[in-house]
Amino acid sequence: MASSDTEWITLSSNIVLFATALYSSYKLFKDHRAPSVGLFLLGLSAGFCILHPSSSYVISLQKEAEWASEVLAAALVSFDFLWLSEDHNTAHILLCGSCLLVGVCDWLSADVLSLMTSCLALSSLTCCLTVCLFASNAFGALGGVALSIPLLVDPVVGANTFSPFISPAAAEGLMKWLLKGSMSVGCWASTQALSRFLLEVTEHCSTGI
Repeated sequence: MASSDTEWITLSSNIVLFATALYSSYKLFKDHRAPSVGLFLLGLSAGFCILHPSSSYVISLQKEAEWASEVLAAALVSFDFLWLSEDHNTAHILLCGSCLLVGVCDWLSADVLSLMTSCLALSSLTCCLTVCLFASNAFGALGGVALSIPLLVDPVVGANTFSPFISPAAAEGLMKWLLKGSMSVGCWASTQALSRFLLEVTEHCSTGI
């Protein structure tokens, strides 16, 4: 696979994520402000990554924006599931933890940051799966897993899986495409899940009254 083909795959995955995340953010904005903000940030970072700067500083900013948006998107989606299920304390803890990690990331070593990112991703995923499994919300579980995978999978390790079959550059491009695709699926699934969950909660409250 040529270098230009690899760049095209990465570019197309960023474009798809950009469109999917922003559309999902728009659909959620009225009733689900927190996940709407998270997916909006995810879409903006994907749009930023469409650029091909020559400056190492801008490339570094792209990576930081990409990581921060992935952390916040997964956490804010889980936050809304927790909030709708009336577990407000856990929702606040998750929100504060994710914002704190993004705020102090520059003061952490690479190993500590990687560990903390994995811990936060697992926390977000666990909260989301707990609510969705009890609510029998398959879309929510799918969305939570799809949004958390990029934070739990090391792109380098994942790319090494394909190295025996294709070139390292192509393996890296393919891995990025898979992770971006996972987030696009997560945006769509989370939008469907949150809309349905809100409807179920509203109907339950109406029945209770």
